[in-house]
Order: sequence, then structure tokens, then C-alpha cells
Amino acid sequence: MKIISVLFLMLISAISAADKPNFIIIFTDDQGYGDLSCFDSKTIKTPHLDSMAQSGIRFTNFYSASSVCTPSRAALLTGRMPKRTGMTNVLFPWSQNGLSPSEITIAEMLKGNGYKTALVGKWHLGHKKEFLPTSQGFDYYYGIPYSNDMSIAPELDVAENVKLNNGYTMETVKEHKKIFRKQYRKIRNNMPIMRGTEIIEYPVDQRLITRKYTDEAVKFINESKDQPFFLYLAHTMPHLPLYIEDDFAGKSKGGKFGDIIEQIDWSVGKVLQALKANGLDKNTFVLFTTDNGPSSRAGGSAGPLKGHKFNTWEGGQRVPAILTYPAKVKAGQTIDEMASTVDMFQTIASLSGAQVPDDRIYDGYDLSGLIQNKTAKSPRNEFYYYRANSGTIDGVRMGKWKYIVKGGWRKNEQKKAALYNLEDDIAEENDLSEKFPEKVKELSEAMKAFDAEVTK
Repeated sequence: MKIISVLFLMLISAISAADKPNFIIIFTDDQGYGDLSCFDSKTIKTPHLDSMAQSGIRFTNFYSASSVCTPSRAALLTGRMPKRTGMTNVLFPWSQNGLSPSEITIAEMLKGNGYKTALVGKWHLGHKKEFLPTSQGFDYYYGIPYSNDMSIAPELDVAENVKLNNGYTMETVKEHKKIFRKQYRKIRNNMPIMRGTEIIEYPVDQRLITRKYTDEAVKFINESKDQPFFLYLAHTMPHLPLYIEDDFAGKSKGGKFGDIIEQIDWSVGKVLQALKANGLDKNTFVLFTTDNGPSSRAGGSAGPLKGHKFNTWEGGQRVPAILTYPAKVKAGQTIDEMASTVDMFQTIASLSGAQVPDDRIYDGYDLSGLIQNKTAKSPRNEFYYYRANSGTIDGVRMGKWKYIVKGGWRKNEQKKAALYNLEDDIAEENDLSEKFPEKVKELSEAMKAFDAEVTK
């Protein structure tokens, strides 16, 4: 099915190769809504991202499809809610599943239309060969297979010329591959760096990981200037454990977490500089956002929002998002309309001239009209919230109204479902369910109907 669909995409393109825009998605890990100076952080300085916002769009109602890693990444790349793809839970080195080869990613869609594709950074959608990026539309992969608090998986191949650090030998690698599940904490935080389908370095010095990704991303841009490309730059940081390069340590008023965000801002600057140096800046769509809200233990901030990672309150899934595309997007915009990572598949398809396959259901909307000021309203008026590491639906937002069942995670759950007016109550403090029972009924029924359709 996937082969047929991709061949179909290769036959259809409404835009000539010379006019096709490039696409870059920069995706951080566990960064809060309030962790950029252009989103009102008082302790973290992000001049490159601030400049990016001034030259493009700052979204204030932008949602990740999940409050945890794996589901949010699956939704971003496929344009489908995590429950449709089966990616509802975070994967681990012992997980045997991954993003199904039958799913079509943004990379596959664009590759079928003449694009060069690369993933630099964190994957987290399965480590077995059939699930790795090079089997999911990416020509090139350099990065780590999981979150940085995990380790090596037994099925991963090791390159003959692998670089071993910390005095490790191949015997160490073999021993680490045998450590599994309950014993895995003994080796956690020892992350392999992969190129293609092989480990080329183990364990990576995580203090240098942001710089390594940046160098690879810039190299890819420099080598791809004569062909339209898609670069997915998925930063490992600021996921716990936190690591920072010495050159950036102690510089931010936001502590170690702030240092990390400021280095990521530096990285964004390097990427934008590479685009400009190659004459690609005008015709490149660059989106900066994150996979979910901040960890409650890392030091990030959800700003005015309630909750954090793992939550279906706003702080868990409403994330900072900045978009620049000078050829088509007017500078200095703030868009308060609703948008989501799950909309990127449809939007990129439209802007690239690709045909969206018609053999499956998509949950995203084409935002190309909104970002180009062809329409003032977003086609998205609703957003559905699913609990972390679960296929259980937990709420819905329609317009200004949000109905949420649990909200929190485990011990900090709501005792009863609540209704919030997000226009007047961004912090979700005033439950209006008793005052507006008809709205509760409407949203509750809509939530159940959507989940029933997704579950078919």
C-alpha cells in the first residue's frame, strides 16, 4: 500500500522544481510555552528566535498532538492522530513496535515529489530497521533513536569503525545490549549516535549533542542548495537529563535549563545563517516548535498555562510555535487562531504542490491560506486531547470552550470533569460546567463521537 501511494505522489506535482520551497521543521523536546523571550520569558534570551518571529508568525494557540514524545512525533510526521497510527505510548529500547511502514510521512510525501530528505536528531518511532528513518522516507539520518535518558537496543547494528568513548570496548557494547528492562537503569543516559542504520558513536557526550546536530544540519543545507529539501531537526534537549556545552554554561538567568534553550537559539541562528549564505532563506519554510510542554522537574515554564508534560491541561500540549517563510508569509504576525503539529502534513503538501493520498483519513488541516493571509480564520476550530501513554480521550476544545475530564497525570488529576472558557481563563482556573450544562453535553458528545470514529 505504501509503495503504491508513494509512486502516486511521484507522478503529481503542481509546482516546478525551481519554485518548490524548502521545508525545515525544528522540533525541541519538553520545552514550555513560556521558555522563549518572544513568549514572555523574563530569564531566557532567544534573539534568533525572536528575530524569526519578527520576520514571520508567532502562534499563540498552537498544539502538539500529545503531551509525550512518541505520539507527538508520529502525529507531526503523518498528519494523523496518534491513535490512528497506533503510536499512543512512549517507546523504549525493548519495544518491538514502531511507526508502521504503511504510514506515509512528510518525508515520503516530499521525496515522492523530488525532495531530498534528512532527519538530524531524535527519532523515537522505533529502532528496528523497518521502523528507522531511512525506511520512512528519509534519505539521511544522524541522531539518537530514543529520548536521552534511555540507552542502546539489542537489535541495533554497530558500525565497524564505531567510535567508543568512556573507555568502552565492543565487549562493553555487547554487555550493554544484554541489559534489559528492570536492569536497564544501570546503563541509562548512555546514548548511541546513529548514521543511517548503524551506531557510529557510543556513548555520545551529551554536552556536545546540540552542536553535533547543528553541524550536521548546516552541512546538509550546504550540500542541498541545488535541490528542494526537507530537513527535520529534532533536538534532544531540553529533555532530562540536562546537558550543556561548556561554552554556553552559566550564561542564562534561567539556570542550566535556560543555558540549553539559549544554545538551541544559537543553533537556530546557525541554520538561518546557512540558508541565507546559500540564497535559500526567502524560499524556505521554517517552523520552530516542540513536542509537548515542559517537564515538571527540568526547570521549564508553561508561562500562563496550567500543567506540564503528561498533562492534557494547556501547559501539556499548547506549545510555542514560530514560522518564517519570507517568500509567502508576511512579517511581524501574531496568529491567535488554533493550529497544530498535526496540520503540518496537509500544509506542507499544499505549499509543495504534493497530492495528499486519498486512501486514509487525515486529522490535519491545510493552514496555507491562514499563514499567507488569504483567510483570517483557521480551518481548525477544534482540538482533541488524549491522555499520555494511553489511547484514552480526555477532552476537546471547540472555539473558546474546553471540556476536560482528568487533565492531570496520576496524583494531580481533576476530581471531576470541568469546562473552561480559554479566552477569559487561559490558566484553566474557573470551572463553568455547572453554569453551562448544555455546553458540557455538546462537547462531551463531540469528544465521544470523535473517539469512536478514530477507534474504528
